[in-house]
Amino acid sequence: MRFVVVAEKPSVARRIREALRRSDVIVTSVRGHILDSEFSEEYGWRRCDPLKLFDVREFRDEVRDARAIRELRKLFKEADVLVIATDNDSEGELIGAEILKIWREVRGVAPYKRMRFNSTDLGELRRAWQSLEDDLNWGWVMKALFRQRFDLIAGAAFTRLLTLSTRKHDRSVRLISWGSCQAPTLWFIVKRELERINFKPKPFWTIKAALETELGERFEAESDRFWDHGEARRAFERASSAGYAVVEKFDERIMEVARPTPIRTDDLLRDLSRITGQPAAKILQVAENLYAEGYISYPRTDTNRYRPVFDFEQPLRAAAQGLGVKPPLARPSPRQGSLDDGAHTPIYPIAPYKGSGLSLEVWRYVAKRFLANAFYTDAVKRLRSAELSIAGIKLKASGSQLVEPGFFEVYEYFRPEDNPIPELMVGERLRIVSIRLHEGKTKPPDRLTEAELLRLMEEHGIGTDATRASFPQLIRERGYVVKEKGAFKPTPLGMKLIEVLESIDPKLVTPETRRRIEEMMSRIEKGEITYEEALEKATLEYKGLFKKLVERIDEKAAELASAISFTSS
Repeated sequence: MRFVVVAEKPSVARRIREALRRSDVIVTSVRGHILDSEFSEEYGWRRCDPLKLFDVREFRDEVRDARAIRELRKLFKEADVLVIATDNDSEGELIGAEILKIWREVRGVAPYKRMRFNSTDLGELRRAWQSLEDDLNWGWVMKALFRQRFDLIAGAAFTRLLTLSTRKHDRSVRLISWGSCQAPTLWFIVKRELERINFKPKPFWTIKAALETELGERFEAESDRFWDHGEARRAFERASSAGYAVVEKFDERIMEVARPTPIRTDDLLRDLSRITGQPAAKILQVAENLYAEGYISYPRTDTNRYRPVFDFEQPLRAAAQGLGVKPPLARPSPRQGSLDDGAHTPIYPIAPYKGSGLSLEVWRYVAKRFLANAFYTDAVKRLRSAELSIAGIKLKASGSQLVEPGFFEVYEYFRPEDNPIPELMVGERLRIVSIRLHEGKTKPPDRLTEAELLRLMEEHGIGTDATRASFPQLIRERGYVVKEKGAFKPTPLGMKLIEVLESIDPKLVTPETRRRIEEMMSRIEKGEITYEEALEKATLEYKGLFKKLVERIDEKAAELASAISFTSS
């Protein structure tokens, strides 16, 4: 029997080839999707009313990689069994179905197998070869196909209507893109910007005092805010005449700081976008390269708990050797999360990485969090708080200090700074070193960082762990937002697009409508609804929204054209 193994990436194919080393096995790869769903020619940009796209149910295969298909056809003629070795997720399963389609065209009903693995560790690849599955997961295939075709229908219909209508007012308009994920992603950013614009600063005053104990320990206390300047001034004058502060209440407690859970994709992207300042899409690409080269496990996962059979020994050796540390626990004691996507492990290190740059930062984060979770203890923090009185004016002080660093010894990210206050006794008198009246203003909310945006997207069900990182990058490329000082700021076009669509129907931009699409994908995967039923239901809902936009498109297209003109100038 002659086998042909098809991986999703050339680097993964190299690892499989190295693991198997068999003369009866040919290993090759594609580079992602080789086919795509597309409308037939009668549904071209200027050949049909965009409304008709919502009724399309037959699609043609658009060749995305003709060279890969030619190479596959050539290899398939010489093989007896196909082994699909694409990534172990719904998108990988759809790519596997595309490969299978080419196989069927060349070899008819000749047998095929599915090879599943969550890392390119050579041992795991050999074990995967020994436990080949007989079929694809067709629930995954149809889930991914639904996403692909629904996004094509809705995205094309709205994008064509917005673009063509706006061009009537400004011929220089290139593209006004709309998508059911990118619209709520942009909406989060615009919503925050409007909160900033509409924010009215309010002045306030506080009394700040530097205090000293009999042992010479100094710390600062502050009053609650005064919203009336006259009241604040009178309280300050009374406090200024006092010679000491009196401790009225003191509290101390010990708090455990829990170790991080095992790593999901969302954790990886949020944390590393904060740590490195790099876009999530770039971080995910780096993580995928590390996976393909055999340094970390598969980075697209929604699992944050280890299963009972998980072998911690190899990841422990890889992390300890790569970081040059010796963990305090000899046996793993992971703090488990509650999520398991049913297909993947959490992300963990496979082998030490000796490279540099962003790849090294990503690998070190994975290794450190793995060790922190499974081979270090929780940290212990001491919290102190005090209430004091100066001439009847109430002030408060608080502070914290790590007394046992625990996992922070290896996982220094987000380690809290020590800002202790001394131990105090109720009734104790403290010397006033200095006292002042501080004036401030309430501040608007900050613009969203990428980490905060990704968290909002996850909380509201926008995209999946595998796709979420792409949308912040996409709306930047579309000219809807820019990044300033690490945070997203909408452009006039981005602001106007959300304003226009929200005025038609908030469902065009708020997260709830897309969340229902994501829920349908989950139900397809579980077999609770068919691909056909889901597509019918989803397109019907968005078709109704589309018709609402059509009714006012001339007016709204003129507003968009003005915003584009303003942005260009």
